[in-house]
Amino acid sequence: MNKHVQTLIDVYWQGDKAVLPVLLKFSWLTAFYDQAIIADPEGFLTAVSHLPEHGQEAVAGGIAGWQSGIGITRERFDRVRATLMDVPSSSSYYQLARACLTRLGIENASFLVTYFPPQTFTGRRGEILVHSFSRDMYVLKEEPIWSPGSLNGHIYRVTILPRRPVAAQSVALTVMSDDTALVEFRTADWQTHSLSVDSPRAASRQDVADFVGAMNQIQFWQMPTEVPRGSSIGLGGADWIVEARDSGSYHLVYRWCPGNTPLGKVVRHLFSLSGHQLSGVCGLAEHDAGRR
Repeated sequence: MNKHVQTLIDVYWQGDKAVLPVLLKFSWLTAFYDQAIIADPEGFLTAVSHLPEHGQEAVAGGIAGWQSGIGITRERFDRVRATLMDVPSSSSYYQLARACLTRLGIENASFLVTYFPPQTFTGRRGEILVHSFSRDMYVLKEEPIWSPGSLNGHIYRVTILPRRPVAAQSVALTVMSDDTALVEFRTADWQTHSLSVDSPRAASRQDVADFVGAMNQIQFWQMPTEVPRGSSIGLGGADWIVEARDSGSYHLVYRWCPGNTPLGKVVRHLFSLSGHQLSGVCGLAEHDAGRR
């Protein structure tokens, strides 16, 4: 840490709160921000409220630990979240506290929603993948489909997470009791966290049979969850998460830009059922209202 910044932090903790506006310019001071808001929520949030909107957003990101890539620790998350939730609705900085709370939840979504079974992703990257994927699925307002209490029914879901700033996208096919299905497309902007959800489109019995048959033909249920990263690495592109829940069983396949592989072709077919199509090797959805 820059020694001058550390000096300002020391001065703050010695009781000189006048240096706080200067420290709020350094959004990477996550540990300090979290300690300061826990110790003096009113003083900290009042100072933040005097910043322009982009400055407030930067501080909210700093509190949440967005620059670390893996958020903040669970203990600190719980303490900061409790502090923000305790801000009364009558407070002049209540809306700011809510905005910080929202960003805190997004950047640490894996503490709020368990999207994947334990040990789904292995190796050194496992924790990073869970954090990153949970964050984007949380912004998409997805629900877990693997948990024991929700294993009844048949659902197939594809989530495509392109490199920022391209929006995250997902398509879910939910099979109904008459073997038809509803197909829903949604997309979320990572910067504004705005969500767009299409009205569900109906899929016929034949549509469902064709899709499920294609999944079985490529032996989706036997595919490994991950493959060595070296065989599919890229500088751009997108992560693809393909999930299926069928008669009490759940399986997930994660691939980097499967393109025109058998899996990629099946996913493209599912997107077409939603009224969208994927363009490019890695797949970016474009609206195709006339397509079924």
